[in-house]
Formats: sequence, C-alpha cells, structure tokens
Amino acid sequence: MWVFGYGSLIWKVDFPYEEKMVGRILGYSRRFWQGSTDHRGVPGKPGRVVTLVEDPEGCVWGVAYRLPAGQECEVKAYLDFREKGGYRTTTVIFYPKDLSVKPFDVLLYIGTCDNPNYLGPAPLEEIAEQIFNAVGPSGRNTEYLFELANSIRNLVPEDVDEHLFSLEKLVKELLEKHQNLNCL
Repeated sequence: MWVFGYGSLIWKVDFPYEEKMVGRILGYSRRFWQGSTDHRGVPGKPGRVVTLVEDPEGCVWGVAYRLPAGQECEVKAYLDFREKGGYRTTTVIFYPKDLSVKPFDVLLYIGTCDNPNYLGPAPLEEIAEQIFNAVGPSGRNTEYLFELANSIRNLVPEDVDEHLFSLEKLVKELLEKHQNLNCL
C-alpha cells in the first residue's frame, strides 16, 4: 500500500515506510482551505493547512510512501488518527518523477468541503493573516507553510505552485512588517 503526501506528510514523516518516491497526481490543486484546530490552530482560532480541490487542469507534486509489508493496517490507523480533522481517503494514480517507473495507485487523504473543519476559499491576504496568527499543539502555522514551501522547492524545483508560493511571500512580508514594528 502506497500513501501520497502533499502537505505535512512530505516534511513530517513520523511513520514507518519501506520506500518513498517523488511524483505527482493529476486532476487536483493544493489549497490552504482546510482548518486545523488540532495541530496548527485551536478551536475558535483555527490554523490553515492544505487540502486538495478538484481541478481538471491541476497537478500536485508530493511524495508517495510504501508502507511496510505486514504493518499497513497499523500505519494506516495511525495516519487516520493524524489526519482525523475532516479528511477522507480515496485512491488516485501517482505519476513518479522518475519516468522509468510506471504510474501506480496511491491512497490520498482529502479534506472535503463538507467536513466541519473546512474553511474554503478566501482572499490570499486573509489566508496569510490567519496563517501568520495561528498556533496550535503542533506549533506555529507559519512553520507548516514554510516547511511545505521549502520541501516542494527542494523536491521539485520546476514546480510553480502559485497558491503555495504566493502565501509564503505574503506571510514573510507580514513577519518582516511585524519585526519592523517591534524594533520601533
């Protein structure tokens, strides 16, 4: 069993796996439209984490992990708990970056628009402000954003995830502005 990571599963790999592979899935776009009240925010002041939205022209790069033989159920149960904040699973085709490897099925966690933590679209400036201010049991929401942006940049330098990199730029501007105000 393979699992596809497109958010924190890329950079916070706290589960056993036998193999990992960089690649992409088609028909989706990555968006900071999922609320997080259990990791990067708290009830009443949720953070924003990524989910996928259907997009016929979309392409999302990430990492597929092959779960250890004989431990699939145990690891999947852990991931189900980790992704408990409104995510459901589906199976999609994964296209490895290494073109010598044939595409294969992966399990995908998606925060759908009908789950209680789904926040949906908003102006990028509002999303950036929310990410800038949110903090939860797993840390600051800004850490999540910056780790994801750096991971995508390192794994797939040719990827131009406009939503992700625009938010990164806006949040860095907010941090700079805040630091300058603290220096006055």
